[in-house]
Amino acid sequence: MTRTDSTTPIWGKIAIVALILMVVCGYLFEILIVPFGGLDFSIYRMGAMTIFDNEGFTEDLYAPVFIEIGVLKLPFTYPPFAALVFLPFAFLPLEVGKAIMVLGTTAAAWWLSATIYNYAQTSGRALPLQGRLGRTGTIAVLTIVVMLCGPWRRTFHLMQINPLIMALILADFVRPATRVPRGVLVGIAGGLKLTPLVFGLILLVRRDWKGIAALGATFLATIAVGFILLPNEAPQFWFSAISDPSRVGDINFVDNISIQGWLMHFGLKGTALKLGFYALAALSIALVAVLLYQLERRGKTLAQVAVTGTLMVALSPISWSHHNVLLPLLLAALILDAFPTFMVYLPSAARKIACVLAWVAGVGLYISPRIIGGITQLDMNGLEFLWAPGVAIGGFPSFALWATVMFWAVAALSTPVRTAPVESAESDAPLGWWGARALVTQSALVTESAESVRAADSREATA
Repeated sequence: MTRTDSTTPIWGKIAIVALILMVVCGYLFEILIVPFGGLDFSIYRMGAMTIFDNEGFTEDLYAPVFIEIGVLKLPFTYPPFAALVFLPFAFLPLEVGKAIMVLGTTAAAWWLSATIYNYAQTSGRALPLQGRLGRTGTIAVLTIVVMLCGPWRRTFHLMQINPLIMALILADFVRPATRVPRGVLVGIAGGLKLTPLVFGLILLVRRDWKGIAALGATFLATIAVGFILLPNEAPQFWFSAISDPSRVGDINFVDNISIQGWLMHFGLKGTALKLGFYALAALSIALVAVLLYQLERRGKTLAQVAVTGTLMVALSPISWSHHNVLLPLLLAALILDAFPTFMVYLPSAARKIACVLAWVAGVGLYISPRIIGGITQLDMNGLEFLWAPGVAIGGFPSFALWATVMFWAVAALSTPVRTAPVESAESDAPLGWWGARALVTQSALVTESAESVRAADSREATA
């Protein structure tokens, strides 16, 4: 392991400046040049504006259309609680709100990158150029890499809510659950967007009944707040809009990375599509539960969060690629835990297939299904009418990601993994929370001490 001191080398400072310039230039590009930069944030803000008719915006919260762009008709698709959370933005200028979203996105990307850095260090992996960049510089470079990957690049462009969702989920699992029970933040995330509720599976595997109760109570509280403060809009969402598939887009659009999405990309329709989705969804839940249990035995909280994030986007009928903001953490978990600790017990052929699928998923989703699909027709316009082979090619990386996690889960069923002695393994959750730097330094000292002992033993043996 390569240790880094508290002083940031010159190359690390250059990396920090590069990150700042990338974010500032990206923000200016989105608000001054791109026609629809921050499109999703504009819809969140419009949803909040309906509450007090700010700026003369008098549409109903669940009106069929807020913004119409060509064939795209974009409504507000989130629960009433989300509109209330975004209410402060209704009283701020649009550009100021966008700036706040960009800063929040950057902060979330930095946190995720710092967590990945700590994860790698305690696993005994030195990152490329770490010695030249220092700790802060390395995290800055990681943040640039994260923000340039497909999900984060698209999230930055749309100024999406996903980094906030990720922050709530990650914080709930890495923080000490002392005064506030675990599950509360996931319940809030579920109130903003329903799909994070799948993270309750981690609590279920842990038999954390208090956490499950806290998650459920918090989620129900967000619903109650919606009914109390928005009594007309809440029934519209929970009894009508929530079940209207036309409000969320075309399931067969190339950017849909869910199971149902890539099954349609591969040509399934009708009864075959439904049966295939239900079978694969049930299989996914069962296998991921097994994997989560084995990860729990080993104290691998970060891997649990990453794997469940993949399950979340797989199960939802529509998961756009920018919903998958936990992708960088999953790729880290594959490198640091899945292949060296689990998949090593798979047959050689299966291990090679899993490795190829992981590469296809990582590279393909880093580029993004939208771009891959657009390349097949040499045009990024008209992706709604992309030819079938282009849709299938663009959708293959999302299938590869799901299949890689399934290989990992199957490896968790192997006898060596199930019977491996794991004595009171400490959780790696603190690596994503305050004080993580001290843990990383302590781990480095322990590793260096062990290496010194081995070197001394080797010298004695050869003397």
